[in-house]
Amino acid sequence: MNIKTANQKQQKQALIANTALKMFAETNFYDISINSIAAASGVAKGTVFNYFKTKENIFMHLLLVGYQDFFTQTISQFNENKITDLNGLKDFLLSNTEDLIDNHLTLIKLNVLRGPILEGKASMEETIQGRKYLYQIHERLATDIHNSFAEISVAMANKIFIVQSSIVSGLINLSDLDSFNQQPINNDLSDFTVSIKDDALTTFDCYLTGLFLKLKES
Repeated sequence: MNIKTANQKQQKQALIANTALKMFAETNFYDISINSIAAASGVAKGTVFNYFKTKENIFMHLLLVGYQDFFTQTISQFNENKITDLNGLKDFLLSNTEDLIDNHLTLIKLNVLRGPILEGKASMEETIQGRKYLYQIHERLATDIHNSFAEISVAMANKIFIVQSSIVSGLINLSDLDSFNQQPINNDLSDFTVSIKDDALTTFDCYLTGLFLKLKES
């Protein structure tokens, strides 16, 4: 009788999810199937369905767990830095954004798919549970910032990271206007070219500068 322990089940789920994530980093979402994920993971198709009922469920899981890990890491980094002034906080937030783009860009690309694609076939119950856990981590981060900077409310600190994600997601969504189906358009559309990292950092810097200026004036 093959009875897997909870740890073995967790490892198998992680294997399938991480394989799908690697595939997504190299392949269009629509070209990935449960069959291809199973083959790349070295498991049977039925095994994938034991852990994830749909392809969308796999990627919603990756999105939520990825953000949970990223913000847990951000909490540790924020507390380790012991930031004491708003200029230092702005530098930290910009560095955090750079890290998000350099090392977690696949996560942002998944976030672009969340509303229009993933939610249609992902489990509502599992997604809501994952969001609740993400919310708790988000609130911990926002509370730590508020405790260090009383002028920044928990709600405002939360909004800062929502704006951060919105800027990067929006630029990714508009980053291929000079191509079609990943093929360059031959016409001169140079002004449609987007530099995701440069433009995100510039835009977020402007937002933070204006926000912190208001705080200093109030």
